[in-house]
Amino acid sequence: MKTVKLQVDGMSCASCARAVEKALGAVPGVEKASVNFVSKTALIDLSDAQTAGRSLIDAVKRAGYSARPPAKNRDAEEDRAARLALVKVTGTGALLFIGWLLGATNLVPTSVSTVMVIVALVLGAYPICLRAMKALFAKRLDADVLVAVAVIAASSVGEFVAAGEVAFIMLLGARLEDYTVRRARRSLGGVLSLVPANARVRRDGKEEVVPASELQVGDVVVVRAGERVPVDGMVRSGMASVNQAPVTGESMPVDKSEGDEVFVGTLAETGALIVEARRVGEDTTLARIAQLVEQAQQREAPIQRTLDRLAGWLVPAMLALSALVFVFTHDTARAITVLIVACPCALILATPTAIMAAIARAARAGVLIKGGQYLEATARLHTIVFDKTGTLTHGEPEVTHVSRFDEHSETELVAIAAVAEKMSAHPVARAILRKAAALGLSTADPSQFQAHHGRGVVAERNGQKLVVGQTGLMNDQSVPMSDALQAHVAEHHDEGHTTVMVAHDGKVCGTICVSDTIRARADEAIRDLRGLGVEKVVMLTGDNHRVAMQIAGKLGLDEVKADVLPEQKAEHIESLKRPGRAGVAMVGDGINDAPALAVADVGIAMGVSGTDVAHEAADIALMADDLSKIAFAVGLSRHTLWIIKQGLIFALVYNVTMITLASIGHLHMIGGAIAHQFSSVIVVLNAMRLLRYK
Repeated sequence: MKTVKLQVDGMSCASCARAVEKALGAVPGVEKASVNFVSKTALIDLSDAQTAGRSLIDAVKRAGYSARPPAKNRDAEEDRAARLALVKVTGTGALLFIGWLLGATNLVPTSVSTVMVIVALVLGAYPICLRAMKALFAKRLDADVLVAVAVIAASSVGEFVAAGEVAFIMLLGARLEDYTVRRARRSLGGVLSLVPANARVRRDGKEEVVPASELQVGDVVVVRAGERVPVDGMVRSGMASVNQAPVTGESMPVDKSEGDEVFVGTLAETGALIVEARRVGEDTTLARIAQLVEQAQQREAPIQRTLDRLAGWLVPAMLALSALVFVFTHDTARAITVLIVACPCALILATPTAIMAAIARAARAGVLIKGGQYLEATARLHTIVFDKTGTLTHGEPEVTHVSRFDEHSETELVAIAAVAEKMSAHPVARAILRKAAALGLSTADPSQFQAHHGRGVVAERNGQKLVVGQTGLMNDQSVPMSDALQAHVAEHHDEGHTTVMVAHDGKVCGTICVSDTIRARADEAIRDLRGLGVEKVVMLTGDNHRVAMQIAGKLGLDEVKADVLPEQKAEHIESLKRPGRAGVAMVGDGINDAPALAVADVGIAMGVSGTDVAHEAADIALMADDLSKIAFAVGLSRHTLWIIKQGLIFALVYNVTMITLASIGHLHMIGGAIAHQFSSVIVVLNAMRLLRYK
C-alpha cells in the first residue's frame, strides 16, 4: 500500500471534494481517495504502487479542477496567491465603486460609468461562473451554480451594479473564509517552525555549525542553554532542563541526562547536552506528528458525511424554491435574492472547520486524534476502561516502605539489600537498587550470589551471609522469624505490597515493601472524567484481585476485573457496549492491550512519543504518560460537537430567516450577498475558537 498526497485547487465546497474523490476513485490502482475541500488536499491510497501520479492529476483535471504534488514552500505559495487574489478583489471592488459613483453623480456619460461597472462585474463574476460551468459539465449542482445563476439573472434584467456587488461580496467573503481556514490549518505550523535552522555538530574532534537539514543519523550535536534540539536522539553526556511542550504537551520542563531521549524542537532551558542523532528530518517525532495530524484532518466525522449528503439535495431544492418565488411574485429581484441567501455554505463549513481546528489544538497539547470519526466518538463516551500496569500505575515497582527490626538504620538496611540483589534481574531487585541510588549509596558486588526463583536471593559479602526474600526462603536458610515479624509481613501483603525480608548473618534486620505506584494525579483525572459526564470507569488487569482492589479503592473505580488475559479484555469491552450506541473507550499502552484497543469504540494509547508515534490499534495517541490528557481529549471532543451544533443551528435558522425575508421582499440582492457571507464567516470564526480551548 502506497499513499500519495496531492494539492487540489479550485474546490469551493464539499460537493467539489466528492467530485474529486469520485474521479480519483475511478483511476485503476486506487484503493481509496480522501479529499478535504477545507485543506485543499487529497490523500490517495494505492493498491498498485506503479500507478502514475500523472494519471491521478489528469483524473482531477477531468473533474474540472487542478492538482499537483504539494509544494515544499506551500505556505509561502499560498500567501502569494492570497495576496494576488486580494488585489484582484480590491481592484474589482474599487472599479465597481468608482463606476457607480460616477454614474450616480453624472460626472461622466452614463455609457462610461456603465462600461466600468460591467467590466468590474465580469472580473468579479468570471471565477464564479467558471466554477459553475465546470460543475454543470460534471453534472453537479453546487453553491457556485446558485450564485452564478443569480448574477446572470440580475445582469439580464439590467441590474449590473447589483450583480457586480453580489459577485464582489461573494469573492471578498471567500477571501475571509480562506484566511481563517489557512490560519486553522497552519496552527500546527508554529510547532514545526520550532525546528532550528542550524545545528552545532562535533566532527573529527571539531565543533562546526551546519544546516539542520544536512544532519545525518549518528551525528553528535551540541545543545546549549536557550537552544532547541535539532534531532531526535539519545543524550551521550551532560544535563539540562528541557521544555518538551511542542512534542508531549507537558507544561513543566523535564530533566535530561545521559541515556535519556530528547526530541527535535524541544528547548534546553538550562544546562547543556551532547546528543547522538537517532532520527532526522522527516523521520523525527515532530515531523511525523504533523503528518499524522494532516492525515487525521482528511478523515470525516459521520455527522460531516450526513451534512454533505444533505447539501447535495439543498442546491436543487433552493433552485426550485427560487423558481416558485418568481412564479408567485413575478419579482425577478426576489427570486435572485433567494438564490443568493439560500447557498448552504455555512452549513457545509460548520463541521470540517471545527474538526480541523480541534485536531490541531489536540496535537499542540500532545494528543493525536486520528480523525473526525474518533473525535465524534470520544464526545459520546459513557464508559472508559483502563489497563492497570503502565496506565493507571507506572508499571515499574518502587520501594514504598522500609521497616527496621534491629539496630540497623533504614539506609544500612537498603544498602545490605542492594548488595544482595545487585546481580538479580527481578523487578523487586531493580526497585531496591533504584532506592539505593536515590539515597546516594555505592553498591559493591557480592562475592557470591545465588537466585532462588520466585523466593529471593542469597549472597555473601566480606564473609557475611545476606538473605533477601520471602518466608519460604527464610525457612530454607534457617533464619528465625518472630510472630511480630510475620504479622507485619502479612499486614503489608494484605495491603497489596510485595514484602521481602532482609537478613544479615542469620538475623532479620527488617523488611522492604515494594509495589507498583499509582501515577500522579490519576485520581484527579478520573474525577475530571466523571465531571465531564463519563458514567462508568472500569479497570481491567492481569494482576491478582487483591492488588487490583487496592488500586481501585484508592481511585474510586466503579468496576474491576482482575486476572484477565489480553483476549479476555477484548471480550469484556464488547460486553460493556450498548446496542446502537458507541461509547466505550479503552486506555492502555498500545502493545499488550492491542486487542482491547482495537475492539473499543475509541482506543487510547499512552506515552507514544519517541516510539511509532501512533500505535496501529489506537484511535487516539497520548504523547506523554499523562492521564489528565484523557479528560482533555474528552472535554475537547464534547466542546467540538457543541461548536458544530452551534454552527449548524445558526446556519439553519439564519438561512431560513434570510430566505423568508428575501421571499417577502424585505431583503435586496446586495443585502442578501452580505447576509450570506456574514453567516459563513461567523460559522468559521466560531469554529476557530477551538484553537484556544483549555
